[in-house]
Amino acid sequence: MFKKCGCSNKGRCDHKWTVRYREPGGRTAKQRERSFRLKSEAEAFQAKVENEKNQGTYSDPSRGRVTFKTYADGWMADMPHRPSTADTYTRHLRNHIYPTFGNKPLNTIRTSTVQGWVKSLTEKGLAPSTIETVYNIFASIIRGAMKDDRLGKSPCVDIRLPDVHPTKVSLLSAEQVKALADAVPSRYRALILVAFAAGLRQGEALGLCQSRVLFLERKLKVDQQVTLTGEKEDGSKGTRPTLSAPKTKASVREVPLPSFALDALSAHIKDFPPEGDLLFGTVRGNPMRRDYFNAKVLKPALKKAGLPEETTFHDLRHSFASTALAGGVPISDVSKWLGHASITETVDTYGHLLPEADSRVRSALDGAFNRSSESEGADLVLTLAR
Repeated sequence: MFKKCGCSNKGRCDHKWTVRYREPGGRTAKQRERSFRLKSEAEAFQAKVENEKNQGTYSDPSRGRVTFKTYADGWMADMPHRPSTADTYTRHLRNHIYPTFGNKPLNTIRTSTVQGWVKSLTEKGLAPSTIETVYNIFASIIRGAMKDDRLGKSPCVDIRLPDVHPTKVSLLSAEQVKALADAVPSRYRALILVAFAAGLRQGEALGLCQSRVLFLERKLKVDQQVTLTGEKEDGSKGTRPTLSAPKTKASVREVPLPSFALDALSAHIKDFPPEGDLLFGTVRGNPMRRDYFNAKVLKPALKKAGLPEETTFHDLRHSFASTALAGGVPISDVSKWLGHASITETVDTYGHLLPEADSRVRSALDGAFNRSSESEGADLVLTLAR
């Protein structure tokens, strides 16, 4: 640390204090300088640099001066996202992230700013789950910047997100599922029954192809779904439905099909022969939009079947899980057939549907305790007999 001036008394001159330091990498590393008005400021900076070098958190300050948007655009271009995922990221970046951070240099983003931004999203009325998704996108880009040595410290530390309420599970009885299947147009009857029988997500059900129905094995192969890609002129989510791979590896699975679902699929193929491979597309054989199906097919059928209007297609999936669990199917198998990434997700969503677990644990503990008591009594009798 020194002063760059010709003053004879450098301790009392008005020139700035300069810190000269070398980046990590030994003698061949780049040498840098930074000046401060006060000696205390220069000393603090020098100590900070040495600490970061020792801890391995040092980053080139010039690399952190790039704006968040500039770095994020490059990061997005390099990521192998599925089209639907890329659309989601792009939409959230444009609508919720760039307005706050787009023009900020990466190294000027502070934890307090991130926390204030999360609060502003809540005040705008975004759902907690949406805020969590948006924040995770932002945090992923920040992690990328750190891996690229553009940041030495992440601003995403101890950020409090709004609580995400557990999924509300609405269940349909077998009779209600039958009523709904009878209420939809006949070309969609098998769709309702198979969605219930295999616990399919709506995109998976609409993306079901004849080649994925394994009649001889009495199974259904799930390895694709209908998603929306592209964008409208106003920047909102795209309108073009297309077949794409499931979101996670766990979503690719084979699910056993009961006889009523196989019979329904066989009748559907006979009555409505698909022009291509897709079973439940439009009249032209193209993938169908979920919102179109819900508005034009599902909602009128709910009214006709006398079911609550808030019933969703996803409730068929919930009903599959609840029916299987009530029948004594192990939750590990149900989790696999649902395509959950871990059994924890299944337990968190459907664990309350297993009330018999309470009685099982009581019986197990009572049995162990009683056997122990009987053993102690036998030992006492043997001792007295001696």
